[in-house]
Amino acid sequence: MSPRSKEFDQETVIEQAMQLFCQKGYTATSIRDLVAHLGVSSSSLYGTFGDKDAIFVLALKRHSHMEREMLRQVLSQPNSEPKVILMQMFQALIDSLLADELPGGSLTLKASVELENRKPEVTAILAEHTEETAALFTEFLAKAAQAGQINLRQPAGDVAHYILFNFFNLNFLAKVNLDRACLENYVRLVLSVLD
Repeated sequence: MSPRSKEFDQETVIEQAMQLFCQKGYTATSIRDLVAHLGVSSSSLYGTFGDKDAIFVLALKRHSHMEREMLRQVLSQPNSEPKVILMQMFQALIDSLLADELPGGSLTLKASVELENRKPEVTAILAEHTEETAALFTEFLAKAAQAGQINLRQPAGDVAHYILFNFFNLNFLAKVNLDRACLENYVRLVLSVLD
């Protein structure tokens, strides 16, 4: 008797699970939800990935990698003013949040709020993601300062963390204040650190 072949593409299933976790969060997503959303049996899901935690970890790793790759592409735009690039990033986030294109927001943000320090593997993924993202911002800011495009009165790494944490904050602010002008003023104030 030959072993049964997998009836689904694992990468596609992880992608779909990532989308569901982003919409509903970890706690509100049940195995039943995953089975229904992914179109696979619970035995196939358990047999391939293990439990809900294991699927979530794979989805979170994928999401955090995708976020960093998108950021890397945005920050490497040639012939663009650094402050304009950062303003466009914040503006795109505001547009998405106000249009409810990110109903759950970022999975990395959702995981950090929802799971806190309850799952060590998730905490480790989030810490690595934050530091790698801050490193991308640090490199971007250091190059811009060296080229005379921005003023840094603090070390590039400190400013990078400041900008990154305010990017996270914007997700939360948009949940309680959907006034575009208020959010845009907040961003201008954040980026004034580069003047």
